[in-house]
Amino acid sequence: SSGINAEWPLRPGSRISRILKQPRSHALLVGVGGSGRQSLTRLAAYMADYVLFQVEIGKGYTSFEWREDLRRILRKGAESETHSVFLFTDTQIKEESFLEDINNLLNAGEVPNIFPMDEKQEIQDAMRKIDKTREKAKQTDGTPLALFNMFIDRVRDQLHIVLAMSPIGGAFRSRLRKFPSLVNCCTIDWFQAWPEDALEIVAHRFLEDVELSEEHRNGVVEICKNFHESTRNLSIKFEQQLGRHNYVTPTSYLELIYTYKNLLGKCREKVAYQRKRYTVGLEKLDSARSQVSQMQSDLQALQPQLVVASKEVDEIMVIIERDSIEVAKTEKIVKAEELIANEQASVAKGIKDECDADLAEAIPILEQALAALNTLTPSDVTIVKSMKSPPPGVRLVMEAVCILKGIKPDRVNDPATGKKVEDFWKPSQKLLGDMKFLQSLKDYDKDNVPVAFVKKIRATYIPNPEFVPEKIRQASNAAEGLCKWVRAIEAYDRVAKVVAPKKAALAIAESKFAEAQKSLNAKRAMLKEVQDKLQSLRDKFEENTKKKKVPTATLR
Repeated sequence: SSGINAEWPLRPGSRISRILKQPRSHALLVGVGGSGRQSLTRLAAYMADYVLFQVEIGKGYTSFEWREDLRRILRKGAESETHSVFLFTDTQIKEESFLEDINNLLNAGEVPNIFPMDEKQEIQDAMRKIDKTREKAKQTDGTPLALFNMFIDRVRDQLHIVLAMSPIGGAFRSRLRKFPSLVNCCTIDWFQAWPEDALEIVAHRFLEDVELSEEHRNGVVEICKNFHESTRNLSIKFEQQLGRHNYVTPTSYLELIYTYKNLLGKCREKVAYQRKRYTVGLEKLDSARSQVSQMQSDLQALQPQLVVASKEVDEIMVIIERDSIEVAKTEKIVKAEELIANEQASVAKGIKDECDADLAEAIPILEQALAALNTLTPSDVTIVKSMKSPPPGVRLVMEAVCILKGIKPDRVNDPATGKKVEDFWKPSQKLLGDMKFLQSLKDYDKDNVPVAFVKKIRATYIPNPEFVPEKIRQASNAAEGLCKWVRAIEAYDRVAKVVAPKKAALAIAESKFAEAQKSLNAKRAMLKEVQDKLQSLRDKFEENTKKKKVPTATLR
């Protein structure tokens, strides 16, 4: 109904304008959807320079939001100097309590207990300011009750309520009975069905943007108008005969026009798509015809190359078959060599694992002895060296160290017997005086200890109950570390003697494996060479086969 220039919408529009201009006036606009109730109300409010209020109903809209909107509308309507219009439709009634509040507004100008005390105080303050600006005779006595009554009077004077409701269904009658102020306090304006000239104008207006000839446009407008009028007449007959209502609304007419426009757009898109496909198909047929002609020319030129390629393919095929046999033989030899090499690698690994297992017994002892040596400092060695009468434990340890280092003892007179005896202490002091003494122990060649040295250590010192680190510690901490070192060298030598034959066997096994691996690598290189040669022939075969197929594919 928006934007239509005709006389028929001006009549209800002028009636709404007259209602709004009357003091304390409200309107009940009764009509079906699409009849122009809201549009004409907005137009009338704009013509009167009134402010229009309308609530926005959302999914979660409840009575709480409704009361908030009402408080906002009432305050703006009363606190401003301009009149305002509150437009409310039956489609916005989510709860029947909304109509109860509207009924109170129409009847008394207020909704009981809608304002909390703090907001009521704000209203009274606002009214007090307005009251001071009025003539002395019209001013109130300034009490809160008088100020709030002034607020209610301003609401009734300046806020016009316009209700837009549909007569369809029983809800309209029921609401009028429940809330009599909807009738008693409102001017009722019935919106009648659109006349034929209005239907024609609306159809012309909504078909303006559709690409049609004037003759077709007039025909479509006439058909739309006939559809609507005939449906309306049939609905009247339907009600007379069966007593049942079928409402034909202006919204139905607008939907009819929209449906026609949508269907027309879809049909035109479909025709344009099919036309495009047809045009593209013709273009492709022309292109294919020219390509076939070119291919036939190319086929004639490629015919000699096809003969040559076929001959080369046959020759290469013979060579490939011959070389494939050679590659298969070489692969068989390489696989046999791989089995031998794998077996020898397995044997070498087994021997190495045995050696590692045997050495696992002595290595920790040796590492502990070296760790003990690392705790010794040159000052510890100097203390031992400076002993004039070393304890027996210290002498015992230094004798063992001298034996392993290959240092001979001095021969001195025994005070008890007067005979010559071996004495290791002076050679020991000389050995301890060497600045590289500790480093020489760490670098000792533990894998090549002379048999005589080890034999003497095992016979004389290892069985000695006094030659243990725990007892030696009582004499000297430095001597304890040296004792651990001597015992570790003996233990390592004992294990090394067992491991030595296995190491020799390991060296032989690794040598055999290396030779087998070398032979296997040579065979693999030979296999790769013949495989590369065969692959080269196959690539050449593929290339010639493609050359042979090109003319045939071109012909197709």
